[in-house]
Amino acid sequence: VAEMIDNIHISFDLDGTLIDSKPLMKLSWDNVNTKLNLGIGWEMYRKNIGLPFSQICKNLSLEGVESEVYDLYFRFNQDNVNKIKPMHGLKECFEWIDMSNIGWSIITSKPKVTTDPILELFDLSPKVLITADDVENGKPCADSSQLLTSQLNDEINKIYYVGDTTIDHLFAINSGFEFIEFNQLSESQYILNNRPVVSNLLDIKLLFE
Repeated sequence: VAEMIDNIHISFDLDGTLIDSKPLMKLSWDNVNTKLNLGIGWEMYRKNIGLPFSQICKNLSLEGVESEVYDLYFRFNQDNVNKIKPMHGLKECFEWIDMSNIGWSIITSKPKVTTDPILELFDLSPKVLITADDVENGKPCADSSQLLTSQLNDEINKIYYVGDTTIDHLFAINSGFEFIEFNQLSESQYILNNRPVVSNLLDIKLLFE
């Protein structure tokens, strides 16, 4: 096993992968929607999750009110961070990573202002953290992965990216990373996808045994 996990690095998406933040996202979006009377329901927003916020606003034709939307949405997120729950196996997964001396990072489309309180809440200290504020082009562009590799030592010979959306998968492809899909549904439905799927974060460990 030790040989298998020598010189690897595991990078994680945050929302929907390490944390279950969808219920809070919905509350935040409903709050924005009501206050600004946007008439853009949660389903429309949900389809864009995983993209940088500015791109979501563009896709929803909200460029004109982007700063108001941003302020309301992320302030609500910050004020209600305690509504976020950890995904199954979070604590055990990072205990295994620490014991195995595997370097790990987080690459998220969230801004730093809402990422930091979440990391504090769940006691997460990645070797490298890359947020939407750190790059010009967010996922699925490879800017974040280039920034990551520039901060890792040259001895890393394989990087895995764990994510839950198509955008995460595209990002892994664009970056030359191996993709591991996190999906809370049962694995059997994904058997045809020809990629590892885990529904509990600790199951990542099984991929290296």
